[in-house]
Amino acid sequence: MFKTIKKFITSAQTEGEKIKKNYFINLIFKPTIAFIFLAMIIITFIQVFCRYILNAALPWAGELTIFLFIWVIFLGAAITLSKGLHIGVDIFTSILNKSNKRLIYIFINILIIVFCSFIFYGSIPLIIDNFTQRSPALEIRLTYVYLAIPISMVAMIWITIKKIILEVKK
Repeated sequence: MFKTIKKFITSAQTEGEKIKKNYFINLIFKPTIAFIFLAMIIITFIQVFCRYILNAALPWAGELTIFLFIWVIFLGAAITLSKGLHIGVDIFTSILNKSNKRLIYIFINILIIVFCSFIFYGSIPLIIDNFTQRSPALEIRLTYVYLAIPISMVAMIWITIKKIILEVKK
């Protein structure tokens, strides 16, 4: 299991034929995701053990696992974007020539930046409004859970800007 986690953390980022090592987002997010997954596995195992062997469920375990999973989803979305692994429909672009594909690629990345910006600005009131709201079992501020949204959106905007710059330099 630890070999798999180490391989996940140290794997190079590939996009097409290019290999990009030391990509800042991956250097930060991959170890964080690996740690969060490990914590989720341990917490879930302890919860199952306590519930079925000791007949005493931990009231906070399910809530913490859900909160950690939210972070994994948003941080993982940024890594997925950096690797170009999001689902895409390329029926239209497959019939275009190289210069038009390039323009469409840049346009789509601009749309991604606009979308992530909307989500970022929409998440700010959510974070501010829920600063005093606490989770039922853990009693932690829900703001800490919702912080995954703007952090991942900023990372996705950064990744997309780098993709546009690389495409323009070609």
